[in-house]
Amino acid sequence: MKRSADLDLFKTMLVVGMVAIHVFQLLGRSMPVWVDWLAEGINLITFSGFLLAMGIGVGMGSERERGLWERLRPVVLLLLAAWISAFAFALLVDRAPLTWALALDVLSFRQLFGWSEFLASFFMLYLLLALFRPLILRMALDPLSFGLAVALSFASTWIVVDLWLPASATLLGTTLFASFPLLPYLPWFLVGIRLGRSGGKLGWAHWALAALCSGLLAFQVQQTGTLPGRFPPTVPWVIAPALVLALYWALARLLAARMPNLLLLPGRHVLSYLLVSNLLIFSARRIWGRPITEVETWLGSTLGVLVVIGVGWWIVERSRGFARKSLWGANLSNN
Repeated sequence: MKRSADLDLFKTMLVVGMVAIHVFQLLGRSMPVWVDWLAEGINLITFSGFLLAMGIGVGMGSERERGLWERLRPVVLLLLAAWISAFAFALLVDRAPLTWALALDVLSFRQLFGWSEFLASFFMLYLLLALFRPLILRMALDPLSFGLAVALSFASTWIVVDLWLPASATLLGTTLFASFPLLPYLPWFLVGIRLGRSGGKLGWAHWALAALCSGLLAFQVQQTGTLPGRFPPTVPWVIAPALVLALYWALARLLAARMPNLLLLPGRHVLSYLLVSNLLIFSARRIWGRPITEVETWLGSTLGVLVVIGVGWWIVERSRGFARKSLWGANLSNN
């Protein structure tokens, strides 16, 4: 249970940062320059962080055989979420007409749409996990396989596919639109599996490697004044968030036991927070454009989005708890 709380707090921090930056990017304008820098920092860590969190969850999971529906359920949910978010962005933000061409682009992932690309990549990851879970676990846990997989992942950053092929941008980089291809970022998922399987403790070697990876980013920024390439991702971009994510994870392990259960809701219900926050923000963009010009309004709007979704889940969780207690009481009385 403690390890689960650690992971929930880690994911909560990622969700809060992601929602804050989505509110800023879609609804904000004329904000202080430090907000732009904060947005770049959160952009740097968020997708890698979610892959790391997913890997930790898989590594902590049991080795029991899973039924077909248990393996496919998250795949189906992620597919629906990716479709809904993509349609919402195209219709509400891009204001594109609903045509057969648009539907084909969305449903086939031939094109990925703004602020929804990561959901398509998560769908592809869980599809691969449902089909090849033993192979992926072996790839992560066997040292030789792990090293080879990381090397191939980094080599894949040199491959760019600009052919408008269905779902290709969920796997490999493209210059046609923003995307989060799995192969370049795969090391984070594999590292997460290894970390979850080992109990989640970070050793000195983890910290040293993380400092080296993030130090390379600091050196590049100092030398060039720019961040490494993100779309498509470069190796420096992929490895850069290592030290921040290590700090996030260490902080989560330190504080999780002291956190109220209510504050861990985003970490327990990541997918719904990602999807519903997108729908709320896209709708606000359609209605009001970009009205946020003050930091206080930005932070208040972010809190409002999180609270709205959180209240919904608080009600659902209380209802479920009441139903379980009622069922338990009925069983006791029948006995």
